[in-house]
Amino acid sequence: MYWPRWYVLNRKRVVPMLLLIALFLVLLWGAVSLACNLAMSDSDLFNRALSNTLACSSYRYSVEVRQGGRDMVTLVEGERVEPDRVHIKGAMQKSQMEFVQIGDTTYMKDPWSDRWFTLKGNSLAQSELFMTEFNPLGLFKFKDVPVIKKTGSDKLEGVKTEVLELRPIVANPFLEVKYTDFKFKVWVDPGQKLIRKAEMAAHMPGGGEGMVVVMKFWGFNEKIRIDPPRGNIVDGR
Repeated sequence: MYWPRWYVLNRKRVVPMLLLIALFLVLLWGAVSLACNLAMSDSDLFNRALSNTLACSSYRYSVEVRQGGRDMVTLVEGERVEPDRVHIKGAMQKSQMEFVQIGDTTYMKDPWSDRWFTLKGNSLAQSELFMTEFNPLGLFKFKDVPVIKKTGSDKLEGVKTEVLELRPIVANPFLEVKYTDFKFKVWVDPGQKLIRKAEMAAHMPGGGEGMVVVMKFWGFNEKIRIDPPRGNIVDGR
């Protein structure tokens, strides 16, 4: 390979200079990224993270629901492929359960056998009882969020996150009727602008402890395949 004479004569100077230029560009990129993150308001950070999370084609999640601040109601893990494929497995009311939703058909596994029951229509997945388990991001439907503020930072699975506190006005008829005084804590990955974890706490109308929901999200945009179950399937209509 032929090298220009100027390079041969000055390579001891050129190589360090090129390295310095490369280092400068890396530092400049980091400074610009940091400045953009610092300039982003708490509200902008949350809205961007929520928008990006909702736009994901797939994700995995866990949901823990407690009533009265103590009693475990739900503990499930799930995976969702937009727009209408969900697989959840875990415990509800201390009973083991497993569901697969494909379009407008929901498959429910009999906890005492290997049989699956089919339920036509989307009524189960949209019911008040299962709405959080099938679509945890549905809890982020708000009429308005008057208060959004950063309260600190935390590490989740090795990822540094920004912790935001929200005091929203929810847009969920079921929650509006049964609970009041909603508070959210949201763990946002500031790099990818995604929601990694969220907690919702609400009180009963009389002021007593109500419902606490803890959600975790991962596996964003991974290739997840959710198919109808195989085996003994019974029409449950």
